[in-house]
Amino acid sequence: MSDVHSVSIRIMCKAWSNNETLKQGWIAHCLEHMFFKWWKRYKTQKDVAETLDSIWAAYNAFTSNNAVDYYVKCAPNFVEQSLDVLADMMMNAKFDEKELEKEKWVIIQEMKMYEDDPMSLVSEKQRLWYFGNNSFGRPVIWNEKTVSSFTSQDLHNYKNSLYTKDNLIIVVAGKWAEDEKLKKLIWNYFGSMGEKRTVKEPKFPWKLPKEHESFFKKWTEQNHLIITAPWFDGNDERRYAAKVLASILWWNMSSRLFQNIRTKEGLCYYISSYHNAGPECWTFSIRAWMDKNRFEFWLKRIREEVEKYVKKWATQEEFEKCIWYLQWQTQMWIDTPEEMALFLWSQYLVYNKIETLEEILGKYKKLTLNDVNQIAPMLSLDNCYTYHIE
Repeated sequence: MSDVHSVSIRIMCKAWSNNETLKQGWIAHCLEHMFFKWWKRYKTQKDVAETLDSIWAAYNAFTSNNAVDYYVKCAPNFVEQSLDVLADMMMNAKFDEKELEKEKWVIIQEMKMYEDDPMSLVSEKQRLWYFGNNSFGRPVIWNEKTVSSFTSQDLHNYKNSLYTKDNLIIVVAGKWAEDEKLKKLIWNYFGSMGEKRTVKEPKFPWKLPKEHESFFKKWTEQNHLIITAPWFDGNDERRYAAKVLASILWWNMSSRLFQNIRTKEGLCYYISSYHNAGPECWTFSIRAWMDKNRFEFWLKRIREEVEKYVKKWATQEEFEKCIWYLQWQTQMWIDTPEEMALFLWSQYLVYNKIETLEEILGKYKKLTLNDVNQIAPMLSLDNCYTYHIE
């Protein structure tokens, strides 16, 4: 990206929480934390922080159900130094027992922080209810008991089994001087990594909940709601029509849910819809939160709005507006190095392929209103599952 003035370096590995068994119910996240401590060339976390801060780099990591990501964003002339830090982290982490014991309490505090955040908590509780007690339904940070149980050797075993060349991708996006030099640097730093992962992903059996509604009491100021419908997987070509459907319902301020639920009736501050199509599961969801004293009326109005969409479908005007909106949004999304890196790895790591911007725009241009309206009945009330915290 020759017109930008920064570089985003991201290391992504299929060692996320979907790879955990029940007995490992926090290890992917704990490993992410411990990668920042006690290495070979950089002896302490402070060494790392001072090194990256001295070159004004942005850096961090995250673990979710379907991603683990370590990244540095820096100026072009600091690429080699940033790679050096990431490589020492990935290749030489020691997982010192004393540091591990301290970090366990940090993770427990992080877990409690999310439990105090209704927006995060409703997502975790809804996943467990909807998908069940399996590697996809369980929270990324499981509970204090599992957090307290693991040893340094457990982390080494998990790392060696999954942080391998066939299970990991390094993406560099932005501006640098020489492509071949960059490739050699990456190979020199990471070439000794193990070749093949040695464990399989746990099986992911799940059934839809028996009941269509459930809730969790947290005594929050508002009720936080997620309505979910079973959908189709991320390889299905209908995923582009699903994004148009989601856009018509919410993705901008002229959408139906924003106009009819928030603007006209003033029922809530936040409401959204989104299509989530991963390799293991796929859903279409609507999220919102509002005054608990008007919850039943509020939920009824949202359902009426969705049912109206299912029965009357989208108009040609709505369709054309959202087609253009999605095309421009996709192009604007990859304007920066970090967004370009996410655009590439989110496709390749999960699906082992990359659709170019031109291919994606071509898919949108080929869509018809009928393509969108054909999938609308999947949002009928008898196909939706409602969960909230109150």
